[in-house]
Amino acid sequence: MKSLYFSILFIIIASTLSAQRLNIAVFYNYRISSVVMNVYMGSYNVYEDTVLLMTLVQNDIMLLTAKNDSVEVKKSDGKILRFKKIIFEGISEVNVLKFKPTVPSMQQRYYDDDMQIKTKNGCLCFNNLVRLENYICGVVESESGYQASEEFYKTQAILCRTFTLENLGKHYAEQFNLCDGVHCQAYKGKNYSLSYHAVIAKAVNDTRDLVMVDTSGSVIDAPFHANCGGQTMNAEDVWGSYKYYLRSVNDSFCKYQRNIYWKKKISMVEWKNFLTSNNIDFPLANDTAFNFVQPNRKSFYNIEKDSISLRKIREYFNLKSTFFNLKTEGDSLLISGKGFGHGVGLCQDGAMQMAKRGYSYSNIIAHYYKGVKIVSYKSIPFYQSILSDD
Repeated sequence: MKSLYFSILFIIIASTLSAQRLNIAVFYNYRISSVVMNVYMGSYNVYEDTVLLMTLVQNDIMLLTAKNDSVEVKKSDGKILRFKKIIFEGISEVNVLKFKPTVPSMQQRYYDDDMQIKTKNGCLCFNNLVRLENYICGVVESESGYQASEEFYKTQAILCRTFTLENLGKHYAEQFNLCDGVHCQAYKGKNYSLSYHAVIAKAVNDTRDLVMVDTSGSVIDAPFHANCGGQTMNAEDVWGSYKYYLRSVNDSFCKYQRNIYWKKKISMVEWKNFLTSNNIDFPLANDTAFNFVQPNRKSFYNIEKDSISLRKIREYFNLKSTFFNLKTEGDSLLISGKGFGHGVGLCQDGAMQMAKRGYSYSNIIAHYYKGVKIVSYKSIPFYQSILSDD
């Protein structure tokens, strides 16, 4: 049965890969109808299906616009062409396209390797066909910012690469591997305009091919979050699924960081209405019964004989984390919290501090993920067969 599962998974993943590259939907959550594109590095052959249309070199520029079911291409010489789907295939050693959406107006992004563009529902759809390590570099930049140390970026690169390989079939129904939103991993390409990009690129290259595996040699789930508030959570307490390597750990490293403390105040009327709507009974006369304290992380808020998950409270009131206390203040309820994110796996603020204090990426990973090994994905037969350098 297990071999059948992997056979099916292989077919699913292989069908979304092109020339051993990842297929990433970018600008996925935006309705872009017009974008200025230019060749930032290298040169490109441009195709409609297999028909070569033109060749672009560095600094060539064009305006792409969604027109009904076609992509309208306006070249710098004023010539206008229309295509159902247009493919930009890099032909130099290093190839980078720069995109500046104009409708709506957005910040520019740089994407390595190839790009496919078509229309859907009057908007442009972008699929970046990108080498794994180029993708990982862009994800690390998008998820981590530009102020951390190199050892932290090495850690983050291993996490992002692990997540990528574990989730290659996530968007199979849409015929690509991953999107660029937090639903998968944030991915805005590499920011070649910033000098710190080189530090991140070196960290990614120094950990090239490395992923985390469990005791059976399978790639693990590798969740991370901004700040745990001083204690991470067991996987089953958040998502209901036990993972031996995702255990709650005390984490003093993230204390005193910018994401550690937060507060929010809501009305008692709003709070009571929320509980009632979730079939929670509560005493009418004594509002202090709503007070709630978490010296250590819990999973449920209990009142009388009823309970409700802290995750549900967090999602409904848009709280930064589930690590919070409740205190009545007149006709209001004060929510005093710690941390930012779901709390499972690596705490980014904590990992950054560990790196600054001289811990290696292997030490940092061992602190947050219990009993895992760091190996090259090329030592895993399954990934050898679907991913290779091109």
